[in-house]
Amino acid sequence: MDVEPRLLLITEDRALRDDVALIAATVGAALESRPTWEAVTPREWAVLMCGADRLPPSPRLGRGTLLLGDTAAAQGDGQQLWRLAAEHPGLQPVPLPAAEAWLARHLGERVLDRSPGRVLAVAGVLGGVGASTVAYLLAAEQAVRGASVLLVDADPAPGSGISGLLPGWEGQPGARNGRVRRVRRGDAEPGSGDELGWAQLAALDGELASPQLAAALPVRDGVQVLGGAPGAEVRRRMLEPVVRSARRVFDTVVIDVARDVDAVSLVREHLDHLLLVTPCSARGASAALQFSQSESGVSLRLVANGASHTGWSPLELAAATDLPLAGDIPEQRWLRREDSIGAAYELLRSRRGAAFIGTLLEVLDLQEQVRHE
Repeated sequence: MDVEPRLLLITEDRALRDDVALIAATVGAALESRPTWEAVTPREWAVLMCGADRLPPSPRLGRGTLLLGDTAAAQGDGQQLWRLAAEHPGLQPVPLPAAEAWLARHLGERVLDRSPGRVLAVAGVLGGVGASTVAYLLAAEQAVRGASVLLVDADPAPGSGISGLLPGWEGQPGARNGRVRRVRRGDAEPGSGDELGWAQLAALDGELASPQLAAALPVRDGVQVLGGAPGAEVRRRMLEPVVRSARRVFDTVVIDVARDVDAVSLVREHLDHLLLVTPCSARGASAALQFSQSESGVSLRLVANGASHTGWSPLELAAATDLPLAGDIPEQRWLRREDSIGAAYELLRSRRGAAFIGTLLEVLDLQEQVRHE
């Protein structure tokens, strides 16, 4: 169940308290007002505010606190708010009513970003190594465990990636594989109406509102999906805004980036993990090493996929690339066939498959990442 983000205002000014309570209500946050700073712990609050009548007693409490004041009703020269802020470093002056719109936006952003979702990108060092299937399995298992999940198809090649595994996600009537089951009632059928995809995003301008994004995306197997191969221009313009908006409303965002380093660079600032799917071979090790050298500053882990080539093991692969090993997938035919996503889902229902995906979620610290009912 969600924990409602809380706002704290320290003041005895009733008019100020009523004004801020109205602003807080517009962003869906609970406001508590106290007359003193006694027993206040800043980390417990999404936003900490005070009136000019109740300044923080220490720099620690003042750091990052919003100093609110009604300059229109202020006595004297009206500059008191800025003088107080200058005398107490760390306070941020917010003159009301002039800054009411800014305060509403600020509270809204802090409430939404209080507990952002985790963002995971899955890449393949070579074509056909199973990156899209691994991305799908991670997203599907998170959904089964109760998380809200967005699966983003960022593979630019038409008919490949997630959209290639399930063409019905592109709005075509009927997915090829009827074995894929839905895990939540209310999941939309492929082609059941107007569904948001890359083609529709191409026509959008401005900021993507998180609630609207979540409401417009189709649901497949309990996972909300942004599908359809994006053109280079559309992805360059929209991938980062999509991920930034999505992590505010989803527990987990999984991005299938295929072999495209550029896609990783577009969302690097939001990434918690980058999974690199590679075979246990000299060629796989070389490709993984080359990929990793272009991705500094990202938490990158290997997923070894398929039977090991002579002279190679998953541990030797990790040693050769100097990358931590997140998991080892034994040879599975379903990872080699384009239309076998139904079989992949069936793997989640087996003890062995569930254990493998569960281990990956644990390694990535995603197994407890559930905020929504």
